[in-house]
Amino acid sequence: MMKNLLILGAGAAGTMMANKLASRLSEDWLVTVVDRDDVHVYQPGLLFLPFGAYDEQE
Repeated sequence: MMKNLLILGAGAAGTMMANKLASRLSEDWLVTVVDRDDVHVYQPGLLFLPFGAYDEQE
């Protein structure tokens, strides 16, 4: 029987928790992350935009 875990919020804490739990829980768990935004922005990565390491679409 599949067990479900719902994480509300895809910020730093939500995504870190989902990653940790997904790797530690058994395969009968489904981890779902729900956020109000469609896209997650990795804010520390924004520091690289002025240097051309990434563009806005990445």
